[in-house]
Amino acid sequence: MKKHHLRDLIVVLALLSIALQSCLGGAGSNYQSVTKGTHGDIKVNVDQAAFQGRLYFTLDRNLYVLNGKDKQHPEQLTHGIEVRDPAVSPNGKWVAFTILYKDYSDLAYMPASGGTPKILISGQGSYEPNGANAPISTAHWFAEPSWAPDSQHLIFLSDLDKNWDIGVNAFLLDLQLYQVDINDASANTAQIIAYSVYGDGGLRDPAYRPGHPDQIVYTNYQYDSSGTQQQIQIMLQDANIVQQDLAQNPQNPVYHPGAYTMGNYPSVPITPGTPNLANLEPAFSPNGNQVLYLRRDDATHMSMYLMGVPNGVTSDPNNQSFNPGSNANRQKALIPYGHATNLMTSQYLSMPIWSPNGQQIAYIGYTNQSFDLWLAKIVKDPKTGNYSIDPQSKQQLTMTTGGDFDADSRPCWTP
Repeated sequence: MKKHHLRDLIVVLALLSIALQSCLGGAGSNYQSVTKGTHGDIKVNVDQAAFQGRLYFTLDRNLYVLNGKDKQHPEQLTHGIEVRDPAVSPNGKWVAFTILYKDYSDLAYMPASGGTPKILISGQGSYEPNGANAPISTAHWFAEPSWAPDSQHLIFLSDLDKNWDIGVNAFLLDLQLYQVDINDASANTAQIIAYSVYGDGGLRDPAYRPGHPDQIVYTNYQYDSSGTQQQIQIMLQDANIVQQDLAQNPQNPVYHPGAYTMGNYPSVPITPGTPNLANLEPAFSPNGNQVLYLRRDDATHMSMYLMGVPNGVTSDPNNQSFNPGSNANRQKALIPYGHATNLMTSQYLSMPIWSPNGQQIAYIGYTNQSFDLWLAKIVKDPKTGNYSIDPQSKQQLTMTTGGDFDADSRPCWTP
């Protein structure tokens, strides 16, 4: 009898162990170690976190691609360079990124399957004497490249025009938005397409709107007219208007950067300019009709929102006197914001992106003192048309430790 009791006890303990693992999410049983990071194993949820296509992201500043059909074998595409913000071209052939150094960065691209990076524009420079004033740096920064629909042009952030006279005795170090042809790329051929406001960092998160090759979106960082309150807004803009203005008015362009209220801009805010209210990191749906974005709720909470994209607010080909900065147009552009849907709230959220089929999103979340990549399913109510996140679909894709997943580098999702 004692032997039977001992055997039964062992069986019960085994079943209890299995049950506890189930309650605890398998105690990591869904994760497999797929490579090594600086601080330990890099693990991937190979069972529950399903997705289609390929995800590009950086680990320890190295570029990786993860295939949804083979999550056990992420492919490392770069070695020995500090890569940020990968962006794959619409035709799937190229991946662009920036290479960061101590006091400058390079804009580069290479085949999406890997290879030797080609430097499009190098930011390397030096300090040149400037009389009794501080030396002038000829080095430049490049950040967050994004492809035009033709897969031949890149938009990117830079300080290429930091010596611009903006009405204050200081350099314009706030990043502005430029475009370059990858077949004729240099600092001299780069064309500015969106201006920044002096003083608070400039622009971030640029992208073309799918289905609308004449529209771009970005986050604008600036101070209000008092110079004391921060305004962080998402902007929609005609992608061609700045270059058209420079061609028509080369000596006295209508639009130009400046400090505080001294500049004039063709961009249209699609989120309000309430001081210290931060709406940022927009990401268009594949059809260009919806936009994901983040909002800083307070010091310990961020939320992810979804709203429609306003139409007809950047230009009007049938109205030669159209003014994107008119009060009526600005009010029209803010209408979708009033109907935005809160999809989720967490301590930290970053870099939301859509799956190519528009059915999932990926984002960087924070758990167990580490940033990692998460997946979730977007659901649309067929009756109301409202969007939501399927709460059962939220899955952590990567499991890293000690900051091996680079949360300040945008991921990219391709078919």
